[in-house]
Amino acid sequence: MQLVAPAGNVAALKAAVNNGADAVYLGMPQFGARAKAQNFGCDEFASAVEYAHLFGTKVFVTLNTLIKDGEMQAALDAAKHAYEHGADAAIVQDIRFIKLLKRELPELTLHASTQMGIHNADGARAVLDIGISRAVLARETLPEDIAEIKKTGIDIEFFVQGALCICFSGNCYFSSLASSYSGNRGRCMQLCRKKYDFHGKSGYFLSAKDICLYGKLDRLNELGVDAIKIEGRMRSAEYVARAVSVYKSNMPKDAAEKALKTVFNRGDYCSAYLDKDAPHKIIYSGAQSNIGVYIGRIGGVKGHSVTVDGFTPHADDGFKIMRRGSEIGGASVRGGCIIADCAARTGDELRRTFDGKQSELLLSTERKIPVSVDVSLMLGKPPTVEASADGVCVAVDGETPPQHATGRGITASDVVRAFEKTAEHPFAPKIQADIKDGVFMPVSELNALRRAAYAELNSALVKRLPVRQRQQPFALEHRYFDGKGVILAVDDTAAITEEIAARVDYIALSPRDYTLVKRMPTDVGKPMLLEMPITMRGQDKDILRDAAALECFVGVISNNYYTFGLTDKPILLGTGHNIIGECDIPHICSFEADRMTQNGFAYAFGYAPMMTLCHCPYDKCVNCSGEDVLTDEQGRRFKLRRYKAAHCYWRLLNCVPHDLSSSADKHIKNKYYDCTGMTAAEILHVLDGTYSGGRTRGNLSRGLK
Repeated sequence: MQLVAPAGNVAALKAAVNNGADAVYLGMPQFGARAKAQNFGCDEFASAVEYAHLFGTKVFVTLNTLIKDGEMQAALDAAKHAYEHGADAAIVQDIRFIKLLKRELPELTLHASTQMGIHNADGARAVLDIGISRAVLARETLPEDIAEIKKTGIDIEFFVQGALCICFSGNCYFSSLASSYSGNRGRCMQLCRKKYDFHGKSGYFLSAKDICLYGKLDRLNELGVDAIKIEGRMRSAEYVARAVSVYKSNMPKDAAEKALKTVFNRGDYCSAYLDKDAPHKIIYSGAQSNIGVYIGRIGGVKGHSVTVDGFTPHADDGFKIMRRGSEIGGASVRGGCIIADCAARTGDELRRTFDGKQSELLLSTERKIPVSVDVSLMLGKPPTVEASADGVCVAVDGETPPQHATGRGITASDVVRAFEKTAEHPFAPKIQADIKDGVFMPVSELNALRRAAYAELNSALVKRLPVRQRQQPFALEHRYFDGKGVILAVDDTAAITEEIAARVDYIALSPRDYTLVKRMPTDVGKPMLLEMPITMRGQDKDILRDAAALECFVGVISNNYYTFGLTDKPILLGTGHNIIGECDIPHICSFEADRMTQNGFAYAFGYAPMMTLCHCPYDKCVNCSGEDVLTDEQGRRFKLRRYKAAHCYWRLLNCVPHDLSSSADKHIKNKYYDCTGMTAAEILHVLDGTYSGGRTRGNLSRGLK
């Protein structure tokens, strides 16, 4: 399996390449999903590609944010720059941008970002239809679905190490709706890493552990995964070096995990969703970030100075102090002593989060390219050098033939010494010299011959990648919903009265249990649509396909690409596709958008689902009501609401509704009202524009950042 490593800056890029990464993924100043990483400017990008390609390492450029209409040309220019400077592929998310790239850069290889949420075979076939050759699968993908995805022929890339977003991939709107800084545009505020109150306890109840799948590499290989991916463009070069070297090794699982924890360890790791009990092992509520490696119990406290028996710190070490599984503060080394920034006690855990000595060792690795060099010096003939590495061969001739030696002639040892000088190139040469007795050549000419040969080989190694060819065109053909007017979404058709039906054009059913759809009343007086969920994993498919096939539904609302393979009924793209600009496919505008589109339905009302969770919020499965609440540190209450197919899922709803009933929004004709969970009386207030309480217009007033 190919190993794909993160490169948030030049140091991380070199750490990845020097430790043997097969590919790196990196961003430019804009349009990458890690805007806070250092990333690579135009000149830096060209140098980065050259450096990686020298070692045969591929470069995937991240252009995987949502892109505003006014940014499309700049995004296309960035893609052209990456293409012209040798990027092997672009990682993308925005369907409108993908369509543009297919027209303007048909030879650029495209990979579906994990932000596209591909997690089943139907979704994989859909992105194949739009000309994407590889899918970085959602971390929530189940093993049985990976095997089915492989059968579609798409190339599979899967995250094996690093941060695990608690929300289903690509559908987190928490940061955007709270601050206008969108995670889907690379500016996540990490609100999932904040403290919340849940059932009378305070903790990091939305903070997922890091994933570590080192022990499951054989299983992933059997399932058909083509490339394994390390998350971490915001992490250190030390982290990249350690993670790449471990995943390139063949060390025992326990040793590998111990080594990985020395550079970053959020919650002692989890296995994503590859194990059956995974939904109950995702969260680590005691700390929001790196908890490091256990050093020992604090045995002595003097002021803010703490000690652990038998342990001597390195000057650059960093620490975290924990008590009963929860973080209470940190510590650093000053004057040889460990100084806490909190009121530590004897018996507290001291955990090292940064190992200064190890850092020096990790960044000292320097990769060399084995090179075979054959030098021939013969009287009356130009000197020749043949140099080869990794299947690439070059030949260089000197201009002046060697002369008869009037004194000491040049020897093979002289040639070897000259060609061992590789300071300007990362070569490890093995040199053969064919020299006739009595031949003389000035050392300056020999050095010039070496420089020319090595420069030629360097250039040839860089230019071997990528191999360009025209890619599959954009061809997402389907019947699309052509209705207009007002769509009202409910979770139970029993809430629809004659008065309500008379005021809308369509009823959309977004049930809490898709197995019960066929039992619900269907005579509601208006055409019905079935709203499909963001997720379809494992046996969910049978349930969702049967529900969509019911005759009562004239079309479906799609929130993920799998819908295109599940039904032949007309499709309306829902908010799960996150359309923020003009799109020629009928759609409901994203509730994080900052403008309306001409061809879309406005998300006119609803407690927007800021997150969709594939894990259970409880420690074990209980006979729950399907309703719960998380409260933040400001006292804002966010409802948790469950929906089901074969698996249980939860939506975290905004604390106030998205409401476009103000005078500024009276011109909107095509509207989508999300009134799931509401009574008939409440729905009427929504339709009247008299729904009381707090409200938000989302980013329509403040802009989307």
